[in-house]
Order: sequence, then C-alpha cells, then structure tokens
Amino acid sequence: MLMVFPTRTHVYSMAPVGWALAAAGHEVRFVGQRNPREVLPFAETGLDAMWFGDDFDIAHHRRLNVDSDNPAHDEHQLSESRPERYTEEYVRTVYEGWIDVFGWNTSEPLLNELVRFARQWRPDLVVWDPLLYAAPIVAQAVGVPHLRMMYAADQTARIGAQYRDLRASRPEDTGPDPFVEWMSAEVGRFGVDYDETLRYGVKTIDCHPSYLRYDGVDVDYLPARFVPLNKPMALPRWVVEPPARPRVLLTLGISNRQTLGEEETSVSALLDGLSDLDVEVIATLNAEQLASVDKIPDNVRAVDFVPMNELLASCSAIVHQGGGATIGNAVVNGVPQLVIPGTTWSERVSALAQVKRGNGLMVDLEDVTPETVRSGLERLLEEPTFRDCALEVRDEMLATPTLDDLVPELERIARCR
Repeated sequence: MLMVFPTRTHVYSMAPVGWALAAAGHEVRFVGQRNPREVLPFAETGLDAMWFGDDFDIAHHRRLNVDSDNPAHDEHQLSESRPERYTEEYVRTVYEGWIDVFGWNTSEPLLNELVRFARQWRPDLVVWDPLLYAAPIVAQAVGVPHLRMMYAADQTARIGAQYRDLRASRPEDTGPDPFVEWMSAEVGRFGVDYDETLRYGVKTIDCHPSYLRYDGVDVDYLPARFVPLNKPMALPRWVVEPPARPRVLLTLGISNRQTLGEEETSVSALLDGLSDLDVEVIATLNAEQLASVDKIPDNVRAVDFVPMNELLASCSAIVHQGGGATIGNAVVNGVPQLVIPGTTWSERVSALAQVKRGNGLMVDLEDVTPETVRSGLERLLEEPTFRDCALEVRDEMLATPTLDDLVPELERIARCR
C-alpha cells in the first residue's frame, strides 16, 4: 500500500518503488485522499489508486493560509539552514508547528476509513510519504511493517534530531515529547501502542545523493538509485538534437506554480542574467510566470513544459529552485547546478550540500540580481571542476542499488509482522 501526499512531485517520487514491487508480482495500490487538482498524476503512473476521506485541495488551502499562522509560512521555517538561527525557541517552534501540519492532514474520519479499508484489504507493507503520518498510524493499527520514502532531503529527521538534542541538554525538561503524545493518542484509538518506528518507519528509502543526508539522525536508510520520472508527452524533435551552443535549463519547478500561483524569485532577474551569455536557454515557464517579463531574450526558448530528464541529457548546466526531483534529474545526468533555493522544504540545505560537494553553486533569494545569476552560471560553464564533480556524483548514483535490487529486502521486511 502506497500512501503519498497528493501532488505530482510526491506521486512521481514514490511511483518507481511501486513499479519495482509490481514487476516482482506484488499487488500495489495508492491509497489516500483525493486532490481534485492532481488526479491525473496517479493515472500517469499506471498504478491503481483508491480515494478515502474528503477531497484534499492543497492549492486552495495554501492560498487561503499563506498570510495566516500556518507554520509552513511563518518566520520559523523548516527550510532554515543557518546554524545561528537554531535557537531553543526556533527548534521548539518548528518541531511543534510541523506536528500540527502532520495532524492537519490526519483527520479522525479519514483515519477511520483508512483503517477499515486496510483491515479488509490486509496489505503486507505500507510505504509512506514523509508528510503523511496517517500512513504509519494505519500500519500500526493493522499490524504491518511500514517504510518511509523520501522525495527530498530529510527535514523531519533533522528537526527531530535537533529537538532530541535540545531535550538531552535540558534534563529539567521532563514534559512529554509532543510527537510521541500526539501519535500515542492516535494509535491508541485503535488499541495499539506507540513505538519509535512511527517516527521514521522501520527503514527509510532514499533515492537522493548521499551528500544530502544528515549526520546524527536516528534513521535507518535504504539508499537507492534515483529514477527520473516526468509527465508523459511526445518529445519535440529539438530536445534530442545536439545544440549549437551550450544549453542551459532554467526551471522553477511546479510546486509554487500549482499551489500559490507565484514564484519566490524574480523571473525577470533570472532571464536578464542569462540574456548576454552565448548559451541556449530553455526556460520551462508558463504565461503567468512570464507576465512580469517585458521581453523574452533572444537566446531563451520559453516552453510551458518539457521532460526534464530527456532535456538534461544535452544540457551543460541547470538553474533551478532546489527541489528534490530536480536535483535528482540533474544528478543522474551529470549536470552542474546553480540553485536559487526556495523556502518550502530543504532547498537551501540541499544547495549548500552541493556547493560543499563541488557540483553546484547557490545564489540566495535576497541576492538574486542579473549580475549574480550571470556570474554563477559563467563559473559553472567555464570552470571544469564543476562538470568533473557532477560526473563523479552521477557515477556514484549509478552505482547505487536500484529499487529492483531492494525488492528482496522489502519482501523480507513485509514478512516481519
């Protein structure tokens, strides 16, 4: 049973493990709430899907709450990466705020429906999205093992480790861990007890490069090779034709486009920064994203969508917002990356990790100007160390076990009931 936060990026991130299990002869099914704006991605995977509970219109909810007290949008953000901001107040506020977020999409009526169905269907294994804590509750209620599967860097494990270390440094802090308190109450309704696998799963499947993982977290990772997956479409011929000049992909992902209808950075500044370079820019930007642009530069081809993996095969660099799937696509194609990190999840910490590894550079949102973008891209194109490192990282990823290779281990875990 696959349980995923119902947006395209999350669905595509989990589908490959479903394919691997289905190819080995297992029955595989997405189970969860229906997002009315994101039904098609489930169908595009070719895997069965079943809906439970009320519709979960994430885009509508985020638009209503972007200026409210939603912890995903206030100044205490999970995406924060500057150690000097990791104060006691910060750690507690973020940790407790995200428990509220997890509870927001784990309503009692939904859980009741899911548990009733799981007791009827009797899955042997639950694979779940880090945002969807309904999944381990259901697994615990019906007594089956469960695994998390990452779609980006493991921010919940990072803030969990920070909170753990904070409590350890303050022996006088004897109050209950709010996560344990919440989860104990949820599983207790179904007659079972809390255990620590409810926090991060029995194991965590991680298809991202090893340099994105944190030290000091209590997580048992199963590394796997990243599988590129994009919206299916017929490829334009120009995508596979060798470019006459170095080709650069500019993409800001789809999360903000789908949910907020706006970007965190200036599209005009990005395009202006690339306009004077002797490169061919492929910018995956739609009409709304381009509305503030007076004139698209002559060296820019603006397209609403093009399959990223296929395009990156001919690219010399990519400029993007730091999403996990975009990083994965760039890594398996050995492409150096200039990241303008967003603030949704792990974009900035991932960008910093790539700068340290040597396969990318970063320009912070507040530092984005045509000059900083141009300078960063020029370095990626002109200094061979970035390309060399990107190829090393690609080879490391290609040497990682595939999800097919992991199927025997997943079957072993499923038998441990």
